[in-house]
Amino acid sequence: MDSYEHVEIPLRAIDPDFTLQVELQFAELRNLIKQKADYDKIQEAAITVRRSLDESERLVTGTGQLAPTIAFTSSFAVIFREGLESVLILGAIITYLEASRNTKFKRYVYYGIIIAIVATAITWIVASYLINISGANRELIEAIAALSATGVLFYVSFWILNKIEHKKWMEFVKAKVWQASTTGGTIVFVMLSFFTVYREGFETILFYEAMFGFAKYMELYVGLGFVLGIGTLLGVYFVMRKLGKRLPLKMLFGLTMGVGAYLSIAFLGNAVRELQTLDILPFTSLLGIIPRLDINMAKMTGIYPTLETLIAQIIMLGVYLVAASYVLVLKPKMEEKIATMRKSRRE
Repeated sequence: MDSYEHVEIPLRAIDPDFTLQVELQFAELRNLIKQKADYDKIQEAAITVRRSLDESERLVTGTGQLAPTIAFTSSFAVIFREGLESVLILGAIITYLEASRNTKFKRYVYYGIIIAIVATAITWIVASYLINISGANRELIEAIAALSATGVLFYVSFWILNKIEHKKWMEFVKAKVWQASTTGGTIVFVMLSFFTVYREGFETILFYEAMFGFAKYMELYVGLGFVLGIGTLLGVYFVMRKLGKRLPLKMLFGLTMGVGAYLSIAFLGNAVRELQTLDILPFTSLLGIIPRLDINMAKMTGIYPTLETLIAQIIMLGVYLVAASYVLVLKPKMEEKIATMRKSRRE
């Protein structure tokens, strides 16, 4: 606690009210310890102090340059990777409808898109409100959101890996359109486009709620990344629809899978650290072995000098590497080998 005095001097000039608040929190913690209060009360006071220490570091050190860049890039990558799938599916659906002379269904596709955008906005407002009123449980909710985002990113990344070939992707899209057009019902196209957009919108909400929980004082950079991502998606749609260009899907999906891997590893590190702060998970310090990043870089990368966060991130990275090796290297070789054997049998 005495070491905090070195931070207190510059902090007082930046935010005197917050400095006084932290001093009172330290005093309350000391009094509870002296009074031998209940463990739960001491634990709650200690967690409050830990939060204030992180906030103090943010205020004194500032955001720097690298952390905002990561926030901007991550935000752009999230909206681009989530929106890319919707843009490709919807563009392919409309192109297919035009080619098959079923243009009467196009407006119902647009209806579904509009409804999905409205539903996504409402979902985001409700989710933000529930988190804001969660009070003392907010940190736990943010940790759960980060863990959920990690799981969804992991699933989506390998779903993308399985669709990384252009042929497989087009087969997937054509199957969806054929299924909808054979039923003949207009509501099918509304629901098809609605769920195509809303599913990605729901995932986007989850990712951005997790990101906003860690990118404190960098919200502007997150917003700019979001806007640029939306603009880029519109550009992709224009190139695909108006110019009839074939997009390098393998490269785009490969990049988005890599971004998803990075974000899921960062989210996982932050989730484990949040659970450690709440004393839900154990804490084993590795200070002196692993360099301690400043608070903003740590939040944007999920890298902390603790054994538990390090193990979790290494395991996640290992799973990604093994799975990617199987899907991109081993599986194609096995399929090629099977195809060769079948061909030789026919001959």
